[in-house]
Amino acid sequence: MEGKKKLAYSLICIGLAFVGVFHFVFSTLFGYGFRQVSGILIVAAIFGLVLVNA
Repeated sequence: MEGKKKLAYSLICIGLAFVGVFHFVFSTLFGYGFRQVSGILIVAAIFGLVLVNA
């Protein structure tokens, strides 16, 4: 069960990183700001992956 739980948390973190990158690209292309939100999402995803795989 531990392997499945670790996989689920990893997928959630990867999805969060994807949303952050997606948000960054579109905020840059269309210039609507809030790029800090993208950075926070990406950092949170990386931190989560480090925590899950520690």
